[in-house]
Amino acid sequence: MSEHSAKNDANARLIAADPDLLEALRGILKRLDHPLNAAQHVEYFKRWPEVEAARAAIKKATGT
Repeated sequence: MSEHSAKNDANARLIAADPDLLEALRGILKRLDHPLNAAQHVEYFKRWPEVEAARAAIKKATGT
């Protein structure tokens, strides 16, 4: 398999997984933002760069 073909295959798998990845990110953030979690850990979660990266990825994927 050529490098170009392998890259195309990887891109196709990523595109196919996009809806699942988006819903997974939304689900994780929903749990983190849940009042029971947020009340105890909101400041802790806000410091995670991954949380902001997840929010940015959702915004990029949805345009909102």
